[in-house]
Amino acid sequence: MEILQDKNLAKYLFERYTSNPKNWNFIISTSSLQDGFFDATISNTDEVWQLKIDSIYKPLPLVIGTKVDLDSTKIEKRINNNPLPFGYRKLEPPTIMNILKNLTEEQNMNAVKESDGNAYLNSILGSLETVRPVSGKNYVYGPVIFTKRNPINSNEYQKQVAEKLTFKLRDNLRNRYSSYG
Repeated sequence: MEILQDKNLAKYLFERYTSNPKNWNFIISTSSLQDGFFDATISNTDEVWQLKIDSIYKPLPLVIGTKVDLDSTKIEKRINNNPLPFGYRKLEPPTIMNILKNLTEEQNMNAVKESDGNAYLNSILGSLETVRPVSGKNYVYGPVIFTKRNPINSNEYQKQVAEKLTFKLRDNLRNRYSSYG
């Protein structure tokens, strides 16, 4: 099992995304191991990656991950209530202005509910294709789904992978921060 971390992992996954920006999913959850870390699953139709993240509350978290042998359609089935795949979507300035204008008008009328605002944004984002990002353009990326349980920690293999990633992430934290327990 090859474990990638931080910049190498990000570079690899970004290259995979840019080679085919369709049908990606990004799920973050609290850890099923109660280890204080976060689990993440990144998948497309060809592969599934299992990640450990030290914190979602800091700008540059430590992240490690490995490719796992799992059918990506199982991920799709568990998150099928989200119609939007993860990805970069190109936003033109007129689209941004229309979004801001409509949300501001609805908020000023006190008629906007959180679910209505989410439905509006989902309809806008759903109409935009996921694309390969190019430097100097405006993009929005997401959605990143946050859940209480990681959808792939369902068998012993994934639990063992999660434990190995936890141990490796703890070692990395100890090496980087000498006072880390």
